[in-house]
Amino acid sequence: MIFPIVFEISYPAGKAKVAWNKRFGLNAYYAGKHYQQRKQDAEELHWMAVAAMRRARIRKDLAREPVEVRFFWDDGLDVDNHAVIGKAVVDAMKGYILPDDNRRWLKKVSHAFWDGGKIRVEIWPWEGKKGKHD
Repeated sequence: MIFPIVFEISYPAGKAKVAWNKRFGLNAYYAGKHYQQRKQDAEELHWMAVAAMRRARIRKDLAREPVEVRFFWDDGLDVDNHAVIGKAVVDAMKGYILPDDNRRWLKKVSHAFWDGGKIRVEIWPWEGKKGKHD
């Protein structure tokens, strides 16, 4: 596996992006979104992530070392409002890039802003200190 692994997920265009933010932002979940809608959201985000990995020509090749995932957002949401989207994207990586999303394989997730017009996802080898769970 060659690092970094990078793929991008497109946002909907125009006003649809505002509706997308309301639908997938963490605030919608705090407001009590129904289980069926949460399940549908997760399935759609999973599909979007897998499609983006395929467009980027990322082969199904499981990491053989721990990684960190870096998300870059350009959608108008607060940086801490992306937890649901990030979780769904990481879940889509299981069995594609990650053997699992447990602490053995996924050491860090970070969220930042950029001006790229899409969601950018970067997977890097973990460079942190070794701990008792490594």
